[in-house]
Amino acid sequence: MGGLRSSLFVEYDAEILEIENKLKELENERVYDLSRIKMDGSLTHNANLLREMIMELLKKIDNELPSGNDVIAPLFKKEND
Repeated sequence: MGGLRSSLFVEYDAEILEIENKLKELENERVYDLSRIKMDGSLTHNANLLREMIMELLKKIDNELPSGNDVIAPLFKKEND
């Protein structure tokens, strides 16, 4: 199981980082309800975003869909590679 867990963290690192960043924002009280900064979004909005991010990641894993990194990698590949 260690290899599978490790490969999932490598494969979907962009998605996991996005979720981790949202959690850090919440830990730092970066929600409109507390900060009164509209760009932080309400607690409800942030909870819904986290739910969507987690569900999208689980769907990708379950359906063996490409990660965000896999989707954008060809855009940065040189013609001669």
